[in-house]
Amino acid sequence: MIRQEDGGSTVEAVLWMPFFMLLFSMVVDASLVLGGQAEVLRVVQDTNRAVSLGRYPNLEDARAHIVSEIAPLTTGAVVSVDVVDGIITSVVQIPASDLTATGFFDGFANIDIVVRAQHLSEA
Repeated sequence: MIRQEDGGSTVEAVLWMPFFMLLFSMVVDASLVLGGQAEVLRVVQDTNRAVSLGRYPNLEDARAHIVSEIAPLTTGAVVSVDVVDGIITSVVQIPASDLTATGFFDGFANIDIVVRAQHLSEA
C-alpha cells in the first residue's frame, strides 16, 4: 500500500500560522508601547531642562510644548507641569491603546502609561 504524504507540512503550517501571527502582533504592540513611552520620557526630560533654564516664561507654555511634541503619538494625553520647592515635576498620562498598531491584544485597552520626570530648577 502506497501512501501519499505530500502537503502534510502545509496543513501543520496552516494550523500554526494564526498563533504565530497573534504572537507577532502582540510583540509589535508591546514594542510600540515601550517605544512610545521612551519618546514621551525624552520630551518630558527635555522640557524640564528647558523650564530649569528659564526658556519658558510660564508653566502653561511648557505644558503646551509637551502636548505639541507628543501629538503624533496621542491626542488623549493628560499633561501637568508643576514647580514645588525648586523641583520641576512633569507628569504625562497616555492611554496605551493610542500607542498600539494592531489592537489584537485587549490587554492594552484599559492601561494608561504614566511618564513622570523631575528636574532641579537652575533659574
